[in-house]
Amino acid sequence: MRRAFLAIFSMMAIALLSVTSAGAQHRSSDDDDSWSDSFHDNPGIWGAYVYEDKAHIQFGGFHWSSSSTFLLSELGTLPTGKEGSFVVKRDPGTVTFSGVFIGNKGHGTYIFEENAEFKTFLQQQGFKDVNEELMIHLFFTNINKEYFGYMKENGYTGVTMDQLKDLAFQNVNRNVLSSYLDLFKKEDYGKVSIDRIIEMREHGVSPKFINSFHEMGYKGFSLEKAIELRDHGVTPDYVADMKKTGGKDITLDEAIEMRDHGVTVEYIRGLKEMGYGDVKIDRATELKDHGVSLDFLRELQRTGHKDVTLDDAQELKDHGVGPSFIAQLKELGYPDVSLKRAVELRDHGVNTDFIREFQRLGYKDISLDRLVELRDHGVSASFVNEFKTLGFTDLSLGKAVMLRDHGVSAAYIKGLQEKGLKNLSIDEYVRLKDSGM
Repeated sequence: MRRAFLAIFSMMAIALLSVTSAGAQHRSSDDDDSWSDSFHDNPGIWGAYVYEDKAHIQFGGFHWSSSSTFLLSELGTLPTGKEGSFVVKRDPGTVTFSGVFIGNKGHGTYIFEENAEFKTFLQQQGFKDVNEELMIHLFFTNINKEYFGYMKENGYTGVTMDQLKDLAFQNVNRNVLSSYLDLFKKEDYGKVSIDRIIEMREHGVSPKFINSFHEMGYKGFSLEKAIELRDHGVTPDYVADMKKTGGKDITLDEAIEMRDHGVTVEYIRGLKEMGYGDVKIDRATELKDHGVSLDFLRELQRTGHKDVTLDDAQELKDHGVGPSFIAQLKELGYPDVSLKRAVELRDHGVNTDFIREFQRLGYKDISLDRLVELRDHGVSASFVNEFKTLGFTDLSLGKAVMLRDHGVSAAYIKGLQEKGLKNLSIDEYVRLKDSGM
């Protein structure tokens, strides 16, 4: 039983370690900035990974997960090779871990006991009705009395309950907070509000992220711009690679635009590998805007169009002509359709279904010019078939075009036949229509 129990917890711990959440994921569904009144996931499970002098521990219940990094010295003696327990005390409370470490990985269960004295301290700071869920995340983030003192030293007073929750659930610990404050001071951002710090944390804008851009020469941009960069997926590595690949400096706004349009280093390199030389970033952006992907170009080359230019590919995409259209034309008996001709067919509405319907009626060798003429004059396979059902089985497509142009329909001929005008030729019916009958 014990082995089975540990096996289950091992699997759960592995699942926990795959979660990359920096904060809790459990919030009331009312979306009214209120948190759940009850906290049913204590005890919960944990999974740990030890690296050098630290242990990264992922905590979880049924509806949330959170993580925290501890110094090994804070954990004491770890149960290695066999099940045991260890205790970690912080101002918000005490966590008792039960489980086992094998090598540098550990897993098990934990139980949290909040510190009533610290809860009283929080009440004295103006934080009323602090529930157990918030207390345990204050523990995870190690928000203690010294933390509040550090904030006051840096001019952050009057912290609200919502801000305290966000600091705890976004894991804005002392080290994280001080790294932000050092950045603001060093780069002359002035005093930044707690809400802005939390927003940056939520969007993944770390001091390292901003510093990396500064080291590349991008200075003087706002924190709002930093958030925009992260939201659009523009990283320092992306910008550096694009500058190197494109052979020129780019602005941050240009980088955002390129990222939004899906222009990557791999895309530009792929174009070069396919024989298109050094495509400039502006041109790559234009191609992406028109939907010219690497797969699209490869498929065109596979259909035999080895020398297709980027201009040709862009025109094809604009007109809705893809490799599959060209391949289907070949299957229908048109093996040597040029790209220009394929565009013309598409512009006139000649698609493969249109061709197949005529072929099913027995018209096997229709020229491309005739297909365009049929479509332009509104002659469909169903139009022709209606005449065939009236007995005109040898109706040529040229004659079908003439019938459409003169407004002679199968219904018109049928009406005349019902009046006794039977066994007339197509031309005779046309003359009757032209005479106003």
